[in-house]
Amino acid sequence: MQLDNPLWHYVSAVYSQPGVEHVCLQAQALGLQVNSLLLCIWLANQQQQYDPLAYVHIDQQWRDPLLKPMRSLRYWLRERKETDPELLKCYESMKQTELEMERVDIAQLWEASLKTPVHPQQEITSLALTNMAAYVSSVNVNNHDECQGCCRSLVDLLR
Repeated sequence: MQLDNPLWHYVSAVYSQPGVEHVCLQAQALGLQVNSLLLCIWLANQQQQYDPLAYVHIDQQWRDPLLKPMRSLRYWLRERKETDPELLKCYESMKQTELEMERVDIAQLWEASLKTPVHPQQEITSLALTNMAAYVSSVNVNNHDECQGCCRSLVDLLR
């Protein structure tokens, strides 16, 4: 597994841009995975189309059993540390661990993307939206319209 990869560099660069974190956290609250959304845009920049089947194993073997429970525990600790400051160090450790787990997640996404064929000269914004629509359709979310709105906002921010 290559933790230092082009997708990691892309995600690291764009997540800190104004407004991106806010939209990503809105999308995450709707049940979407931020790394998958950013992957969809990165793939469009590489002229590649998102295929949900190429990434399903990451959800089954990494995100569902490990990453999502870690995030839930960190959220739980975040709330508790407000009333019990002794938990701050534990919270900060979990936050760092979750970031490292996100990095592994991105490495897995990047490796899977290496098998995705290139599509010649499609307009990047259109391909990014197509990729995100394919991703959103592949996950179980309640509010498709709100999810698509987040996707559109994210693409607009990253043009």
